[in-house]
Amino acid sequence: MRSDASPLDARAFGLAAGTAAAVLSAVCAAAIAIAPDGTMALFGYLFHSDLGSLVPTVTWGSFITGVVGWALITGITFFGAAALYNRFAGAGAGGAERSARGFA
Repeated sequence: MRSDASPLDARAFGLAAGTAAAVLSAVCAAAIAIAPDGTMALFGYLFHSDLGSLVPTVTWGSFITGVVGWALITGITFFGAAALYNRFAGAGAGGAERSARGFA
């Protein structure tokens, strides 16, 4: 299958997405620490749910685990998405080889 699609650098795409997720997780934790009721109300609106019965807690452990966890999960997911994009778009052997190397 021939395609004019440019291959994605799966490593860079995964790292960029993971970094963005880490920043968003930190912003979320800060919002909960600063204004827990307002933040929970906002998330309730976003998820069409009543989150009023939940008690938001932010500890250093939950903060670090959340930032690292979201960064890893998102980075791996977007790395996989870029690798699949390269395969489906027919980016050629160079794109597939670059994707298969992963984060190395």
